[in-house]
Amino acid sequence: MTEEENAAAIKAAPKPLRTYQSDVEEMLKHGEGSLATIAIAENDKRIRAGLSVEEPEKPGRTKLILGISLSLIVLGIGTLGFLYLFRNTEQEPVPLVEKTPAIIVTDLEKALNIKGLGRDEILRILAKEVKENNSTLSSVVGLNIVEGTGENKQTVATSVFFQKLQTHAPDALVRSLAPNFLFGLHILNMNQPFLIFKTGYYQNTYAGMLSWENTLKEDIGSIFIAPEAAVVAETSDQVINRGEKFEDIVVKNRDTRALRNQEGKIVFLYSFPDKNTLVLTTNADTLQKISERLLVGKLIR
Repeated sequence: MTEEENAAAIKAAPKPLRTYQSDVEEMLKHGEGSLATIAIAENDKRIRAGLSVEEPEKPGRTKLILGISLSLIVLGIGTLGFLYLFRNTEQEPVPLVEKTPAIIVTDLEKALNIKGLGRDEILRILAKEVKENNSTLSSVVGLNIVEGTGENKQTVATSVFFQKLQTHAPDALVRSLAPNFLFGLHILNMNQPFLIFKTGYYQNTYAGMLSWENTLKEDIGSIFIAPEAAVVAETSDQVINRGEKFEDIVVKNRDTRALRNQEGKIVFLYSFPDKNTLVLTTNADTLQKISERLLVGKLIR
């Protein structure tokens, strides 16, 4: 190849691609600056060319991002805590209030407040209710003995009832009776009062009633026995003796202890329809009515 052909071939050959790195090496080779000066020059070139230069994040922006992040974390923790407590509250069992079942089913109920009343006043209120209650004929009315009214109302327990009436009932009898009792009326031509007590100690209760017979008429007779009968009874020694002693009789196929007036009519009796129930009342029909309702109550439960 001639010298002219060689020069033409070199001229026609493609030139190597220039890069930023090759430019830097060329400048350093010819001593045209250090790396620092080259970087400054390149940055100025970018600014003149309108190219953006990446700026470091400002401290205020960093704090804002951290604040938002922390707030979201705290909010998340609070939400989880609330959901946990709410779930536990929902799942916590609600305590059941155990209600004492009624001794018998009554057709009507009425509360008699005896709070602050003495023996004579209580007996007077009960006797007045017996005389004046005008409920439906043949119905059974429950008269709940309570103290207080509204939210402060409390049912009077058996022992408290005996204490307030200042009875001479033996302590063994009172202790053998359950706290719940029922005073009520059987509405006939004349209202017939009754008392129902529950017991788990039949032998003690029966023995206690036999002992209480000596003062029972004095203690609660004004509720059960009409005053007119008592006045007439006092006109004859024979009648007085007859009216002061209980006797064994059978009423509606049930063993019963009864008290008669001067005419031989039963004016007061008590009996055990079952081993756990003591009934005090004034006539055989009421005793039968209560016994039937006691049986119905057992079948329902």
